[in-house]
Amino acid sequence: MILERPRPRRRRYLWPLLLTVLVLGGLGLARINERAVAAVGYVDGIRRSAGSLVTPASSFAGLAGRVGSIDRAEFLTVIDTMEAALEQAAVAVDESPESGELVGVAALYRLTLDTWKTGVLTFSEGVIELADGTEAGSERINIGLQQVAAGDQLYFGLLAEFDRETVPDPVTPLPPLTMINPDIGAGLLARLFTVVASAENSALALRADLAIRQVTSEPAWVADPEGNLVLTATELVSVDVVVANGGNADAPAQDLELQLVSPESTEVRTAAVPELAPGAQTTVTFADLPVAFGGSYSVGVTLVLTVPDSDPANNGSILAFVVLEPTG
Repeated sequence: MILERPRPRRRRYLWPLLLTVLVLGGLGLARINERAVAAVGYVDGIRRSAGSLVTPASSFAGLAGRVGSIDRAEFLTVIDTMEAALEQAAVAVDESPESGELVGVAALYRLTLDTWKTGVLTFSEGVIELADGTEAGSERINIGLQQVAAGDQLYFGLLAEFDRETVPDPVTPLPPLTMINPDIGAGLLARLFTVVASAENSALALRADLAIRQVTSEPAWVADPEGNLVLTATELVSVDVVVANGGNADAPAQDLELQLVSPESTEVRTAAVPELAPGAQTTVTFADLPVAFGGSYSVGVTLVLTVPDSDPANNGSILAFVVLEPTG
């Protein structure tokens, strides 16, 4: 009897082990790929965040070219828009990145935004304080703009950080951002805003602007073919004066003076102008002013102001007219 040699047993346990190794390897590669995708997404989020600042930053930088003409409402609109944009941009780095290579990038961008925001706020507060009569505002203007310039330098550093090989490239490059025109500089810009904000007639100040908007009469004067004002034959005329407040602050009650001048005499009258809110207007009437047939007159109206006014040039008006002779 011949005995068969026993067959060697297959080591079936090797297959599960190999399969486990392959699965774990695949999972590792998938995890590595997932982290790489997350890193690219994180830096691209910073890129999109910086892109959202391009327009408001350009408007802020443009203040340098409008320092002599911008008014308070326009100035505050630029500032409010810039602050809101910086607040929204910070959302991109609210959470820390998974990749340790991006921790420095995130921290630098967060610091850049915080520096810009603090500078813009300090600068704007200084401008408004100085315009409203607080001398300490000039120092805050200078400090704020120096902080904004420091934010510009931090952003330049961020651009350099993105050039490192260990930082993945965003979908598109980061945009250039500059809040302070380098040709002007923070120091000169601070001096310009200090001069403008502290000026007596500064448009940045919170001031009323009472103005004579219109002067009419009853009976109504009309222009003759030569452009001269004439009044139908009458011995009494009433003059209506429209006074408006074109400023950004309430105008307290003031007086309005009228002078009716002829070669023979001068009639002077005063009427009260009530308190006017910004944008409001009122009509003041000087009734039954005596005139003579065929007489030549000039009528002047002047606001008698006891408070500062944004534009004294519009506080008065003068015109001439002739009363016709009766016909028939």
